[in-house]
Formats: sequence, C-alpha cells, structure tokens
Amino acid sequence: MPNAKRNHSNEQVRAWIVQGAERLGTEEMQRRAAYLRGWQLLNVNSLVTPQIQARHEQRFPKARRVLLADQASAGNVWCHDGMTDTARARGAVVQVDGECPCRGTGDIAIWGGDPDVSFSQMCPVHRRAQIDAFHRARRAGA
Repeated sequence: MPNAKRNHSNEQVRAWIVQGAERLGTEEMQRRAAYLRGWQLLNVNSLVTPQIQARHEQRFPKARRVLLADQASAGNVWCHDGMTDTARARGAVVQVDGECPCRGTGDIAIWGGDPDVSFSQMCPVHRRAQIDAFHRARRAGA
C-alpha cells in the first residue's frame, strides 16, 4: 500500500491489490471492503459510533494510508481497468462492523433540545438503495 501521495504506476497498484488479496484471501478482502464502505457512508454523514470507529481503526490503523490506497485503486479501476458487473455488484455490498446507529430499522432519530427540531433521517447504510434512487430521480429531472 502507498505510504505517500505520488503517482504510482498502474502495475504497482495492481501488484499491491494482488498482494493484499493473497495475504487476506478473497473472502476477508471483500468483508473488509464492505466494512470500509459502511464506515465511509456513516462518516460522511457524521454518524460513526465510537464502537464502529474503534473497529475501523483496528482494521485500518493508518488512516492516511487507507485513504491513499482507496484513491489509487479507484483511479486504476475507473481510468484503466474498468469493472465487471459482478465486481460492481460485489462493491455495492455495505456492512457495519458493530451496531448501526439505526439499529437495523433504516431510520436514525436526531433529537434536538426542542421537540420541534427533532427529526429522523434515512440510514445511509440500510436505506442505501432508496437514497440512490432519490438522487437518480433528482438528476434525471434536472
């Protein structure tokens, strides 16, 4: 995995991916990818719980390194190698390592000091398909 932001050759990025797959095995690599995606969705919405954050840091102790690896592999996939439909479907798998803030209901209650400012929002992990459909419809209408 990269330690610093540089332009790495496609061959080097592919070699890191293969090395990681050989070390972890396909099943573990896919599991970690699903957990990383779940953490990313919660993180971008400021919904990461301490339990989920601790497990994420245990799995990926160097935050910058996992960010750089994610960027390098995404750039390689999108710009050079492409992705099969099977891989795309596998990449859509999202999991949370720990108790999700929605507790599996798909809705997260946000409580304010005043009951009038309390609301709920769709869980970015467990309601992903609905959120994506909403954004697709909005883009189509624009």
